[in-house]
Amino acid sequence: MHLLTTSIAAQQLKIVPRQDASSVTLELTDKTQFTTSTVSVSKTSSDPFMILSGSFSLVENRSYSFEVKDGSEVIYRGLIFCTDQTDGEKFFVQDGDYTSETSYDNEYVIL
Repeated sequence: MHLLTTSIAAQQLKIVPRQDASSVTLELTDKTQFTTSTVSVSKTSSDPFMILSGSFSLVENRSYSFEVKDGSEVIYRGLIFCTDQTDGEKFFVQDGDYTSETSYDNEYVIL
């Protein structure tokens, strides 16, 4: 899974595709809205990696799937999670769902 931010500045995806390609297209699918868009990316190579740079329009705390294509042939499939958290912070999926009581009532009801 790749982590990207909501920034509109260029971001990079470092992948290992099935094969090399001279020019690629990236199709990004929002897994919440079920919408697909094509993102313009530039490609550089650093064996065995392919580095894709582009500006992504992402929404925080959403998951995306993406396909990298050489023409009509899919050469890589992956997932992206969008978060603005820094490396020092941890993301918890269920953050805020559970709250603990600060006072406890130890009285029992016996019937």
